[in-house]
Amino acid sequence: MATVEIGGTAIGFEVHGPAEGEPVVLLGGTSMPRGVWNMMQLPALVEAGYQVAAVDPRGEGESSAPDGGYSIADLAADAAGVMEHLGWSDVRVMGLSQGGFVTEHLAASRPDLVRAVVLLGCAGATTAYQRAWFSAMRAMFANGPVAQEFYLAENLMNALPAQVLRDDDSKVSAWAELISAKQWDTPGDRGQYLACIEWMLDVDHAERWPKITRPALVLALEHDLMFPPRAGRAAAAQMANGEFTEIIGYAHGGAIEAGEQITPLVLDFFARV
Repeated sequence: MATVEIGGTAIGFEVHGPAEGEPVVLLGGTSMPRGVWNMMQLPALVEAGYQVAAVDPRGEGESSAPDGGYSIADLAADAAGVMEHLGWSDVRVMGLSQGGFVTEHLAASRPDLVRAVVLLGCAGATTAYQRAWFSAMRAMFANGPVAQEFYLAENLMNALPAQVLRDDDSKVSAWAELISAKQWDTPGDRGQYLACIEWMLDVDHAERWPKITRPALVLALEHDLMFPPRAGRAAAAQMANGEFTEIIGYAHGGAIEAGEQITPLVLDFFARV
């Protein structure tokens, strides 16, 4: 593990794989520490010969947590700073959820650093449901501390398909135990969530997609309430070199669970670009 100071904020990251490998950067979701990638695509990318940097977003893991709200532009500058610190350009970047927002921002604003992107569970125009949900979250966060119980319910609702939430108490309990192991509503969590809320409610997503000229693979999960396949498919169609694939049988949490579907797609795409 290492840290680099970027604009006064320490950003934690860890590099895996052979020094001669072509570079890949992994950017996780809201309040997601880099270690989660060990349960996802990181081991397969290393086995395929890539040199992979998993990054702690500001506010999480080994990164420092400035007070106040963050923005996706802040998080993109942090990721770009890690790449520049490593001397990397022409980088394949994979982003999950909020990490995908950051990846979109990088692809549009720093194409000098980006070779290709995978956008997992993140792309698309804001839906009516998203506007209602994130407006409620904005009001809640404006009123001060947010209870642990909210973070548990919010993560469960988004992670699992409705049928699982309704009928599979054992799986819901297992996810609840995992989520509850983290202490929520730290300054970093608040900053992370405020960045997500701002992006969902205040950013013209469609204005950015035509600016993404690098090859882009958009992956959407069949039962994802936040980022439905219809939205991801439409976003990919507006990118100059966009591709779209739907991951069948999963909601947002399937980004972690559905490696048997997702990992081969990522490896194939990165091998082609």
